[in-house]
Amino acid sequence: MKIARFRSNGRTVYGVVQGDKVVEIRGSIYTRFRLTDTKHELQDVKLLSPTDPTEIWCPGLNFANHLEYAAGVLGDDAPEVPTHPNPWIKARGSLTGTNEAIILPNDSTDVHYEGEAVAVIGKTCRRISPEEAPKYILGYTCGNDVSDRAWQGDDWTFWRAKGSDTFAPVGPWIDTEVDPQKLEMIVRLNGKEVQRGYTEEMLFSFAEIVSYISQQVTLHPGDLLFSGSTGVTIALKPGDNVDVEIPNIGVLSNSVEAES
Repeated sequence: MKIARFRSNGRTVYGVVQGDKVVEIRGSIYTRFRLTDTKHELQDVKLLSPTDPTEIWCPGLNFANHLEYAAGVLGDDAPEVPTHPNPWIKARGSLTGTNEAIILPNDSTDVHYEGEAVAVIGKTCRRISPEEAPKYILGYTCGNDVSDRAWQGDDWTFWRAKGSDTFAPVGPWIDTEVDPQKLEMIVRLNGKEVQRGYTEEMLFSFAEIVSYISQQVTLHPGDLLFSGSTGVTIALKPGDNVDVEIPNIGVLSNSVEAES
């Protein structure tokens, strides 16, 4: 099942995507809902970020080949292969949806895409095991952990490097049936493939990261957890268009604009 959050006629509602249509639901996507008789053409609605989360989590360097990339960039300061997840929070205000613009701040200098898979928390969870974690995840979607490499090196934290407005595109909808550790993540910049990765190569699985976070922090329905990024990335510039595709889920598409 594919669940979308969208705006139509001034209303923000959830619906189930069926082909080129979306059917409004009544109830909660986190408990119970039913389909209504109200249908919309997908092209006639504005898709929003799939949830309105309390928090957005990222796992840090979670792919071996991205660690290698970090080593090339940071040299002696590069991190070692982690022995446990190293999660951090991406600013809630960075969230945006598909077909929205990624805005490059005026004083940014080296902003990159990072195509990732994103888990959507479906139930409140606290101190759960990795084995229990899948029961607390509603589904998965596409994400782009937009990052300014210069600010990553200059600042003690990622507050602006990864938390600037529009630096967390997520969408287009939630898929509840995919296998989270068998997803392919493809990034295309202006139609050309520039990144491809596989969630089976995550150093720590979604279940392990959710469990790890839940030992100290309560996760709530709608919270988002990124997978981490793979390989090497390149800088974005105004006028670019970046697509993050996960086959069997969909395509997250965003233009790139300079701050006005």
